[in-house]
Formats: sequence, C-alpha cells, structure tokens
Amino acid sequence: MYRQLFTGLLSVSLLLMGYLHTSAQQQQSEHRIVGIANPKPGKIQLRWSPAGYIAWEIGNKYGYTVERFTTSVNGVLVPNPKPVVLTAQPLKPYSLQQMEAAARKDERIAAIAELIYGEGGKKVKPEEGIGSWFENQSQNDWRMSMALLSCDLSTATARAAGLFLEDSTVRPGERYAYRISVAQQPKNLVIDTAIVVTALNETVLLVRPPELAIVCADSTATLGWLTNFNRGMYSAYVVERGTDGKTFQPVSDLPVLPTAPDATGFSYYQDSLPDNDVKYYYRVKGITPFGEYGPYSQVVMGMGIPAVAERPVMDTIIVIENKKIELRWLLPGDLAKNLSSIVVTRSEKGSGPFLPIATFKTDKAPVYSYTDPKPMNSNYYKIKGITKRGKAIYSFPYFAQLIDSIPPDMPKGLAGTVDSTGVVTLKWDNNTEKDLKGYRVFRGNSAKEEFMEVTQEVLAAPAFTDTITLHTLTSKVYYKVIALDRNYNTSAYTPALMLKRPDTIAPSAPVFTKALRSDSLKAALLQWHNSTSEDVVKYTLYCINTKDSSRREVAVWDTARLRESYTDTALVLGNTYFYELVVSDDSGNKSKDISGDIWFETGRRPAVKSWKGIVDTEKRQVVLSWEYDQPDVKQYRIYRAKNDAPYILYRTVDGTARQLVDDEIMLGNIYRYKITAVLKGDAKAEMSREVSLKY
Repeated sequence: MYRQLFTGLLSVSLLLMGYLHTSAQQQQSEHRIVGIANPKPGKIQLRWSPAGYIAWEIGNKYGYTVERFTTSVNGVLVPNPKPVVLTAQPLKPYSLQQMEAAARKDERIAAIAELIYGEGGKKVKPEEGIGSWFENQSQNDWRMSMALLSCDLSTATARAAGLFLEDSTVRPGERYAYRISVAQQPKNLVIDTAIVVTALNETVLLVRPPELAIVCADSTATLGWLTNFNRGMYSAYVVERGTDGKTFQPVSDLPVLPTAPDATGFSYYQDSLPDNDVKYYYRVKGITPFGEYGPYSQVVMGMGIPAVAERPVMDTIIVIENKKIELRWLLPGDLAKNLSSIVVTRSEKGSGPFLPIATFKTDKAPVYSYTDPKPMNSNYYKIKGITKRGKAIYSFPYFAQLIDSIPPDMPKGLAGTVDSTGVVTLKWDNNTEKDLKGYRVFRGNSAKEEFMEVTQEVLAAPAFTDTITLHTLTSKVYYKVIALDRNYNTSAYTPALMLKRPDTIAPSAPVFTKALRSDSLKAALLQWHNSTSEDVVKYTLYCINTKDSSRREVAVWDTARLRESYTDTALVLGNTYFYELVVSDDSGNKSKDISGDIWFETGRRPAVKSWKGIVDTEKRQVVLSWEYDQPDVKQYRIYRAKNDAPYILYRTVDGTARQLVDDEIMLGNIYRYKITAVLKGDAKAEMSREVSLKY
C-alpha cells in the first residue's frame, strides 16, 4: 500500500533532486547528527537529522538515543550535570507494518516507507566502475534527502522515521543540553553526536519572509524573497495566490522549495498565471522542521505581460574615471520596432524598488546607451521597455559599482575569553580606513576546517559577543575576523584565535555486558565495554552489598592499563551484590553504569574444621565437640560408623550446640564420626574429616 501512496509525492519530489537538507549541508563532516529544539509550553520538541547517507543508514539500523543534562537552574550553573536517558529503547523507524497503518493518516509516511524499506538501496563498489559508484552515491543521497524533507514537513513523519522526540518532563527556570547519538557506533567509524541547548523560555520567534518581490512575464510570475537569514528556520514554504488581495489559495498541493539564495541572498519561485489580464496577489509563509507555519510575508501584486519575442539585454557597463557609469544594451529582433519608449531604472538592492533615472522616446529612433552622471556606491540597473500597447518589458538586473579594489588592512590585536556559561567575548584594534564599513567574525571547531560566519550583520565596533555550547566533545573553538569597506572589499583573515571551552560534559558511560556468579571459582565474573570518550583518565569499580548498602572499592585503573573484565572473589555466600563502574575525565566529570544484582549462593559451605572426639572410659562414652564460624546455622548432623560398617545418620542437634555425647558404645569396637551443618536457605556444609576412636 505504501508504494501506491508514495506515487503522488514522487512526481513532485523528482523536481527536488538538487535539494540537500539545510542543516546537514552546513556541516563540514557527513558523519554526524544535527539537531534543533522547539520549546513549547510545558514541553520541548527535538528534531534531528543525519548529515550523510552513512549516518542515516546507521541510525535506521540501530536507532537513536537521547540524553538530557540540566545545565542551570534559575540562572545558577549546575556542577557536573548528570545525564537523564529519555529513550528507554533506541528510537528507530517504524516497522513496515506500522508505517502502512500510519500512512492512512499522513501520506508523507508512505514516502518514508518507500525510501527506507523500498527497493533501490543497492550498494555499488568502486571496483564495479567509478561512474556506477558515483551514480549509486547520488541515488543514495537523493533517497536520504527526500526522506529528511518529508520529516521536515510533518512531525508525525519525523516520529515515524525515528527523528523526533517530545520531552514533557521539563521544568520552568531550568536550562538543558540534549545529546543525540546513534545507539551503536559502527566499527572503524565515529558518528558524532548532536548537542542542542535550550530552555522552556527560549521559544523560537518565527519571522515572516522578508522583502517579497514579484516580476511578471507572459503567463508567469517570478517571486523572490530573502532567505539567507532564516535558512535554519524554514525548510520549505507555502506560496499562496489570490485575485482580490483578501482570499488566497496555495499554488500547489505540496510545499515549495525555492532556489538556493543568489549573491544578494534572494531565492526565487516561478508560478504560472492563468490569465494575463487579471491582477494576482501573492503571499508566502515558511514551514519549520517541526511542521509549523510562520507568519505571512507582505502581499505583492502583479499582472502577466503578453508575450514579446525579445526583451532588452544589458551587455556592457563601463565605469568612467570612477565617477560615472555608462550603460549599453541591445534590443534583439524586432523589439526596437515594438517599443514606444525606454526607461532606465536603478536600485541600491537587487530586489528593488527600481526607480526611473532617465526616459527616452523611441518613436523615431531607438536608443542603445545612457551614462549615469551620479551613480551610487552600489547600483542595480534595469532597462524598461514600454511597448506600443503600453506593456512594460524589463531586462534582467545588472550590477555596477564605482571601482574600489583596495581592501582594508587586516584587523590586529584579536583576543578573547570564554566564561563558564559559554559566553565568548572578542576584542581587537580598530581599523583607521575612512571608508571602513565594519567587521565580520567567523568561527570554526578546528583551525583546519572552513570557518562559518557568526555575525548576522556587519559590526561597527571592534568587539563581538558570541555564545557557544559547552556540551560537545570538541574542546576548542577558533575565531577569525575580517574588515570590509563600503564597497565590500574585504581584508585578509586574522590568524585563527584559539580559545578553550570549559569542560562540563560528562564522558560517555561504560556498559556492563556480563555480571554473573561462578560456582566453580566461587567468585563474581564481570565484563563491560569501556567509555568511548577520549578524555577519560580513570576507572573505579565498586561492589555494593544490598543487605546493608555497604560499599567497597574493588579496583582502580587508568587508561594506560585498560581492562574490560574483573573476577571478584572477596564475597560472602548468601549475600546479594551489584557493581558500579565509574569513569572520570581530565576535568573531573564522571559517568557510571550499574550491573544487575548477583546472588552469591552456591548452596555449599566449608566443612566444620574444629572437629574432635575423646573416649571417657570411666563413663563409657564418647564426647564429640566442634566450632563453626558460619552464621545462620539451623542444625548439625552427626554421622557414625561402627568398625567397617557404612556411615549412617546418628544424631541431629540444634544449630547452637557445640558438643554431643555418644553413650551407645560397646567395648572392643572402633567408632568413626563425621559432621555437617545445615544453614539458613538449606545451604549445606561440606562433610567434615573423619574422627576415629577405639573403645
């Protein structure tokens, strides 16, 4: 059934083969998990995605675990926060049968079922041909991208794919760090965890898509809006159209993925217009990775323009003495004959608005050039042709600026600090250029990786405050700064400034794999998997007696003498024990794992050793005596044999007795004795040595 439901989505999804999940695309390594949070009243929603196909396969196979650390309460930092496991069992994708049932309510789950369980996941080795291998890699990336896109549009789909969790055990005033990781790491490869820091009062404020603009052509409307500042906020968009400016309907059944942002930060979507003579109104809203809708953009209006074979083409821009700008354009085909006038328009931004700066009548002769006597620093030009029918035909925008190729000096004196809450304070010396516009700051987790910009706008002052997560396995953070002038000439990057993160992350816990009693060794046998954290410096093994909660340190070792097993012989029969293995990192953070209970009971006790007998000839009796140091003795059983006869049970006495008199003896015989003890729980002592007496 899931194949039938998937067919409707597939026809549109084929247009999206270039799509790569936004959050994953921003990562430098594909072997990691990327996560985000969405605080809501009384709960926090979590979404995560693998950054590459291998990580996706591992997550689908083994599932994901989610841990929560409480890092602060009412603004007070929590020392050594302990992990709370939110996933009793690893979160895995639904089974095929579960997805078939769920797909009846949400068709996107059908897409997930096809992409995870359907045919097409064939593995191709490089030896089979490099072309086939690359094609197979592209197909696998496409399958993963389509699955993650479906999850971004529906939390039910994300839940079905094992990529969503809702934590309703959170409290006001507390700040949390969530650690999301694959439930089992593959051999020879590490899938890095995702760390998400949030709190109930950090609700995400959704913004409307800014600067929506429209350009209409014959039966088409091209919409453009800024997306580079909210690419992490929205995964897709809903484009709505109406004819009265009040009532709107979506232009498609499925959400829209606009083009990647151009150099000016704009993304575009083209819609087909049913009628060129009707005014159409448009608005746009974003969809978050949690399937929530943001506010609508402003409303724009446009009309289709009847087809004209050609449009003006800007082909040359010349900067004259760095003071004027000469524009030259072409009017292809018969376009010059169909125009009544030409208007030169200009804007400071590529998205407009474009205002007229010169108008030429072309009734008698066409015009092909214009010199702008007072250009701005940044200029976007469009040539607007007015047909004899009164319709406007625009050229594509063309950018020009006054020549300034001298960049500012590289900023100097970069320094910074990181406090215990993850607040980074950076400062550097101010540049002295007169045309200085400001500074941009870049951050990286390694001096060798590509640095990502962390400033949202150009900084006017030589200072910046950043907030970084402390709950990560990366111990250092690096910063670089550049200066730029008003013409956006950029200086060289400063040398990377390295700052050390305060370590507040506990190491990953070890995992007990075996805890059992060995009757033959009279010991407890323990086995475990060590912590996977690289900064672990010490292991400590404790034994706890459940009877009185007494705690005994069993062994301590460092990573230079790693071990994964231990045999504990210092145990007392009849008691129940469990073990605690604690790991400590070089910053004093600790994690632990606790074994299951071990009932240390073999059913056998050592033999009575202080066992002796004497013959009292005057009283004609044998006196037997003994001592026994085992607790909870219920009774003693004495066995007797006469001469060469076999042993038989002779007498049973109370567990408090320490002596027995045998007066049933006859002269001229040899009497042999043995003793055993019966303890609480019917445990029995070994048979004692023989005491042989002649009477």
